[in-house]
Amino acid sequence: MTHAMKLAGFPTPDEIRFSIQSLVADNDLEQAADMAENGLTVYPESEGVLAISSLVAVVRQEWDRAVDLLERLIAIQGDSASEFTRNMYERALTCSGKSPSPSRQDLA
Repeated sequence: MTHAMKLAGFPTPDEIRFSIQSLVADNDLEQAADMAENGLTVYPESEGVLAISSLVAVVRQEWDRAVDLLERLIAIQGDSASEFTRNMYERALTCSGKSPSPSRQDLA
């Protein structure tokens, strides 16, 4: 998707995040996951879209997906990644049956 398409009526990262939050609140996890994937396609580096998408993956117990998204989010945020994000990452790792490797321990 081009930059012009993003500006031509496609939702902003914040609009995507709020829409996904609403879908999760309505327990429409399938549509929330679809919107998350679409949002990540258009805004792959958006912290808000990555954060909400990782939470959708956790709620759906898609642990490998959650690990991937949280690793991306932590890589973007660096030292400013929240304790909540780091805890969710550790939880997703544990639930996926993975243990932090030396490189992953740097993330957590």
